Amino acid sequence: MNILNHKLSRLLAMPMMLVLLAGCQHIDGVRLGQDHPDDLGALLQKRQYERAEQLLNQYPYLDTPEQRNRLHTQIAAYEDATLAEAHAQELNNDLFGALQTVDAALLNLPHSTHLNDYKRALDSERAARLKTTGYQLLLSRSRYLATQLQLYETQLNLATPGLQQRWEYLRNQQEAASLASKLLECGQDSLQQDNLEMADKCLHSARALDDSSAVREAIALLEVRNNAVHQTQVEQAQIIQVNKQKKLAKTRKNRTQVLLVQTRQALDDNDLLAARNTFRKIPAHNSNAADVIVVRTRLEETIGARVAALTGDGDRLYRGDKVDQAIDIWEQALALNPENIGISERLERARKVQSRLEELKNKQQR
Repeated sequence: MNILNHKLSRLLAMPMMLVLLAGCQHIDGVRLGQDHPDDLGALLQKRQYERAEQLLNQYPYLDTPEQRNRLHTQIAAYEDATLAEAHAQELNNDLFGALQTVDAALLNLPHSTHLNDYKRALDSERAARLKTTGYQLLLSRSRYLATQLQLYETQLNLATPGLQQRWEYLRNQQEAASLASKLLECGQDSLQQDNLEMADKCLHSARALDDSSAVREAIALLEVRNNAVHQTQVEQAQIIQVNKQKKLAKTRKNRTQVLLVQTRQALDDNDLLAARNTFRKIPAHNSNAADVIVVRTRLEETIGARVAALTGDGDRLYRGDKVDQAIDIWEQALALNPENIGISERLERARKVQSRLEELKNKQQR
């Protein structure tokens, strides 16, 4: 009887095998068994690149640079087209479709480094998303069960529950216990993966269903990890701030050095107004630096001497009734030392005199 069943199973399997063979794209159009040189074109057309390469290796006269280049060009184009199609599917969140596309290509190029690397990346991403989706389903179900259990407890204060309600409550309690265990595993796994956000959701959802000692221990560990992360973030923020301050100080120092060079050059050129305006751009944070003090002292002494000389020249011109020229000289002095009250008073008097002289001149012309 067993022999009869075995034979019957083989007979039933044969049609299915024939169907599979008939529909296989790798066999259609290419002879079964040993490949021959005449099969090269068909193999390339059917994208049987590995068999085509074996054929070139087997027949040296067939292995010409042109044939090798043709094979490698088609392989590269096939890989690029496959990766482009799979990447487009991945961008549309169709990871399963992308994997199917890559798997189909790997049947033709099983040793392709590019395709195998991309397949591993897709498998990893798909596994991570499946795990995340599974956790989200657990969280969604836990919220529903927690609400149902809470509503049942509330109803106890309003009316005696019926048999159906008690049975549903018992079923929900059993499911809640099982779900709390799964959520605890979710939290512990998320902790190991440093996914503290997911760990927090899973563990607190588990606690809402079953406030067990294991859940409380996991939550305590989560709090320790959160505190450590917070402390690390604070320290990193402090480091970033210190680095910013150092960078800013370096920038200011570099700018100060440039301004000092420009100020010295203006002093050497005897362009005191430019020297004064340039020096004033130096950041206040660097005002007490030794090289800044040296330039400031030179600038102040040079400007002081020039202002004193201009003031004296203006006084002589003014006494000689050359009011307009005196005003021009004092204005130059005031530009170098705007806080000089003595020069401001001289200019104020001279301008009044200038105004009266203009009035007398106008009356005489009438």
